[in-house]
Amino acid sequence: MTAALGRLATQRPTLRQRVLRLMPWHRRLALLACVGVFCWAATGMLHPLMSALQPRPAQMMPPQAPLLLDGLKAPGPLLAVAGIAEVEGLRLLVLDGQPYYQARLPGAAEPRYWDARSGVPVDLVARHATRLAAHYLGSAEGLAYGGSLSSFNGEYAFINRLLPAARVDTSRDDGLRVYLDLQQDRLGTLVDERKAWFSVLFQQLHTFAWLKSAGWLRPLVMLLILASVVATVVLGVGLFFARPRARTRLRRVHGWVGLGIALASLSFASSGAWHLLHKVGAEPWPQAYSPRIPVGILDAAPAANWLQPGEVAVRLGLVSLDGHAAWRLQSLFEVRYLALDGQPLGDDAARRYANQRLAHHAGQLGLGEPLGVELQTRFDHEYGFVFKRLPVLKATYADAHHTSLYVDPLDGALASRVRDADRAEGWAFAYLHKWDYLGALGKPVKDATLTALAAIHVLLALMGLWLFARGRRA
Repeated sequence: MTAALGRLATQRPTLRQRVLRLMPWHRRLALLACVGVFCWAATGMLHPLMSALQPRPAQMMPPQAPLLLDGLKAPGPLLAVAGIAEVEGLRLLVLDGQPYYQARLPGAAEPRYWDARSGVPVDLVARHATRLAAHYLGSAEGLAYGGSLSSFNGEYAFINRLLPAARVDTSRDDGLRVYLDLQQDRLGTLVDERKAWFSVLFQQLHTFAWLKSAGWLRPLVMLLILASVVATVVLGVGLFFARPRARTRLRRVHGWVGLGIALASLSFASSGAWHLLHKVGAEPWPQAYSPRIPVGILDAAPAANWLQPGEVAVRLGLVSLDGHAAWRLQSLFEVRYLALDGQPLGDDAARRYANQRLAHHAGQLGLGEPLGVELQTRFDHEYGFVFKRLPVLKATYADAHHTSLYVDPLDGALASRVRDADRAEGWAFAYLHKWDYLGALGKPVKDATLTALAAIHVLLALMGLWLFARGRRA
């Protein structure tokens, strides 16, 4: 009896033997993982190249021409004659030395314009767009208005944030297009043929845009491939230590290289999966802020006596304050809020306006009163360049998720909502997927490191496929 038990004990597989039995699974899962490696690593190598070669504007900030406030007509009667009962927004702008009213109408992708002195309606969209494009490009040569977008598309994607957007085409050899926010004179993005080609390739291979119409199937396929990458790496490391010396030199090289980049592989795959799950599980965006201002109350024209001594106004637009329409006047050094007849609305008007715009979005999200409100004038780790809009009103809340809201004071739009889950995922994506900590060494070092890692992943996958094919032939 004792001898039989001893034989059973000797027949029980060791941990090393159990790990070695997983070799077929390492090979099978690696076939699926290679799909992800070729798609994601290849486009990962493209990303620094895209960043280095993308067109850059000559100017980053909107133009700030001094407003002309003398001899203007009241905007209300002009709009009423055109059959307009209400507007979402109205501002005064100067174009080619002349003052114009620009009205944003409900549901319209393009604004409408009136000469603020003669009251004549003007078809100014194309001229406004091309002048604005010339400002950002530093050249007015060969510009043509190409229409407006009311939704994002493959070339002008969600990452650009600003809608509606006007497109201006250039006559340059690279086919450069300029996308602009005509409502606030902001730059959406610049796209040339090379960037457009890179973007399509990146979207198709890196984000699997070709599966977008398949609904839930797209994230499911991506998660399965990411899971296969993680499993392949873990099994590969286990097999490396279970069989410290492979039969052939190529297998030994494959094992050592795989071990060397294992942590990087797990970093990329796990943070990518987290990013994907976070986007899939994101709560719907609250309803957009879209005020309705009746034109009948706009019976007073902006005038030069609205300005303080020495004040130079660069922006004047309608907003909603205390439930009524008011003017937001921005000069070179401050922002003031005025009644429709130009009378100041008090020193606390800016605070009231900020609280009311934030309350619109906070109410939809079930948030209470903010712990604090501040004007943020630069991008940071939480509110990054990707969100486009500056300056913004930032409010923090004492809810369980420690929510922060960022609202554009120009049009009341919610620029971003950040909670603890967003902060955690954002940190992981920045430091585990994009390796932002390498930024301290300089962008060239970071780009070279990530490109080299991506190339090594591709070579390792090719090496593994070669070994797999040779093993099957044997």
